[in-house]
Amino acid sequence: MMEKHQIILSIDLADGETQVSEMKEIIREYPDLKIAIGHFGMVTRPGWEEQIKLARNSNVMIESGGITWLFNDEFYPFNGAVKAIKDAATIAGIEKLMWGSDYPRTITAITYKMSYDFVLKSDQLSEEEKEMFLSTNAESFYGFNNLVRLPYIKNMSE
Repeated sequence: MMEKHQIILSIDLADGETQVSEMKEIIREYPDLKIAIGHFGMVTRPGWEEQIKLARNSNVMIESGGITWLFNDEFYPFNGAVKAIKDAATIAGIEKLMWGSDYPRTITAITYKMSYDFVLKSDQLSEEEKEMFLSTNAESFYGFNNLVRLPYIKNMSE
């Protein structure tokens, strides 16, 4: 029904490859169902790369909501998270990765701006990779059109 009505399945999987075989079955059965796998495949857990490999399928994307939470021990500027983005791009392609904030959950540790600023300020990603990861990949996947660029608004968590 989700595939028929073009509803996106946004899902967080258990650590590592625990649920990868089940996801492969869903992907095989429903090749036109758009799937966004969250928390960057539980990147700090063993076997996370298997979740990233699912994005090799045309209908699957990886979103990074929760990546700062998963790398919270190292904290800003989350160099390990940037390295993970680079590693995932090697596995599935930068065009299969998109930013997510995991906000407001992260409000207790970082500001909303910090949830994307670590990518913007990184010298490990090209400007094109940053644009794809932070913007154009999600615009394409979700079918966003004519998005208005909002001005920066200081909020109570900053």
